[in-house]
Amino acid sequence: MADAFPRSFRQRLLSLLSQSSHVSAPFISTFLLIHLCAPVVANVGGSSLSSQVMLLGREYYQTNFGEQYLVLGPLAVHALSGIVRHGSSPKPSTIFQRICSALPSTTLSSSAYTALLILPIHFGIHRILPTTPNPPVLSLGPSELDYSFVQYGLQRWPARTWAMYLVLVVAVITHAIEGSRVLMATQKPSNNFVVPNNSKIYRRLLAVALTLPILSGLYVLYKEPLYLFSDMGRRFEGAYRLSWIYSSQ
Repeated sequence: MADAFPRSFRQRLLSLLSQSSHVSAPFISTFLLIHLCAPVVANVGGSSLSSQVMLLGREYYQTNFGEQYLVLGPLAVHALSGIVRHGSSPKPSTIFQRICSALPSTTLSSSAYTALLILPIHFGIHRILPTTPNPPVLSLGPSELDYSFVQYGLQRWPARTWAMYLVLVVAVITHAIEGSRVLMATQKPSNNFVVPNNSKIYRRLLAVALTLPILSGLYVLYKEPLYLFSDMGRRFEGAYRLSWIYSSQ
């Protein structure tokens, strides 16, 4: 009887956390679709088209309401639900088994924790640090913070910038694909519902197909000549230097 309540409570908690994770997923997917369109269109229109698409996308995800309730809120709910659900799962008896259980054991969880590590750095560099009012940054405005800022990072520090983008894109795309498989598994089957190919090879091919246009778009931005006024270059440099990733030469 002593274990009945904790076990029942844990089951209800895990169910609630799963529902929270599933409900927040469409908001995150919508944001990703809009946000990642910008580097993809660089394949056909370079930094100019990418900047235009990004500015349009900001009307959805960078307004006072949109950023808090359509992006950051769902991201926080999704991440916290996953972390708490993992921590609430029954623990093995031995120390070794507990250590192993604490580590990501699936592609879904490992990609989630990888994205969770890189996302705050990415958000800080591209959203928080450019708003610093102190010189030399002087609060870069939305019209100033276009894809030339991304180009500057790629061309000024290619190794660390490429590494960050590569890990983040692969982790996010992989997690989205694996997560969609979980969501589809929870749907009630119907006569009109067609289950897509669910093999591991298919999911890997899909991940590659979705990742390549993003990375190739970033490569176009990397190779495209960057024309900046020296003053704007100093402000970009200052914003990047505020991050520990770029604080050293």
